[in-house]
Amino acid sequence: MSITMTQNTTTPLTSIAATSQQSSPSANPQEIVFQAGLGYIVSACLNVAVKLGIPDLIGSGVKDVRTLAVEAGANEDYLFRLLRVLEMSQIVSRETPRSFRLTAAGELLRRGSAGSLAAAVEWIADPLHLSLYSELQGSIETGATTFDTVKGQPFFDWVSKPENADEAEVFNNAMTSISEMCIPAFLEVYQFGAFNRIVDVGGGHGALLRAILREHKGLRGTVADMAPLMPAAKAAIALDDLADRCEAVACNFFDSVPAGADLYLMKHIVHDWDDNRALQLLRNIRAVIPQGGKLLLAEAVLDGSAAPHPGKLLDIEMIVFVGGKERTAEEFRVLLAQAGFRLERIVPTKSLLALIEAVPV
Repeated sequence: MSITMTQNTTTPLTSIAATSQQSSPSANPQEIVFQAGLGYIVSACLNVAVKLGIPDLIGSGVKDVRTLAVEAGANEDYLFRLLRVLEMSQIVSRETPRSFRLTAAGELLRRGSAGSLAAAVEWIADPLHLSLYSELQGSIETGATTFDTVKGQPFFDWVSKPENADEAEVFNNAMTSISEMCIPAFLEVYQFGAFNRIVDVGGGHGALLRAILREHKGLRGTVADMAPLMPAAKAAIALDDLADRCEAVACNFFDSVPAGADLYLMKHIVHDWDDNRALQLLRNIRAVIPQGGKLLLAEAVLDGSAAPHPGKLLDIEMIVFVGGKERTAEEFRVLLAQAGFRLERIVPTKSLLALIEAVPV
């Protein structure tokens, strides 16, 4: 068994997630405390900027605040003060006292651009998040999932209801955005072409699987997820002219998963669940995976160091939203062994997620 523990290469998303939580090494203790405590302000400013389309309005050039305010329908003075926070967070840089351009990180907030994270930021900095985090203390004290306590039902049940369709769209667009960010990093380091058929369990709109199939013409695949997601997944498959090699199948992966593949893929799924539910899911895959097949999990992998890692923030997100957790390499090894798999290797990627490869035993 080869477990690679090399830390993932830092990405723009890592920078965005970490900037508001860190100060320079020379910062005094008071500054460190205030920077950490006021991190929610950066989140709120990011969310407002994306919703007003500020990154798209700035574009690839420089724009003065007065023009931005007119185009965005915003108050000039308040917008300038918001942009100062984004400047501090390395999202914009100032060209003149009242004009700004996007940084490399800020470019990722333009909608429609390659690797855009606008949809992801619109979700992770959503007011729904801020309201739930006001109840975090209760979860830390009791061990209960914050969302369940506040809303009276699990997140995935809530988001599947027609009356919550708007929030569901924001969430699903964010998941697609994060998938598209990770796709080039995954394709760079993993030989997907060695397989015949892939089942993407919990694959949502199928962004990752569709990219793999476009790259490897001989592959076939199945996106398996909740029934409400299937129309959008089928439409995306058709738009990519992949209907002859890819299908979208509704499933409850706690009951069963489609059989017939030699690679079972899950991106950011296992972290949504506590060990008992994760085991149930993994055992359902173990029941259908052939000998010689492989399981590939795309997850944040934590280590025991004090080094910054977005996974440590996502771990709190799991407490708040779904009751899952981010895990260390050893925790993945134990969990997989209990489900009937052997962890073969952990492959770092140029994204916040690593690829965890396992085989049935």
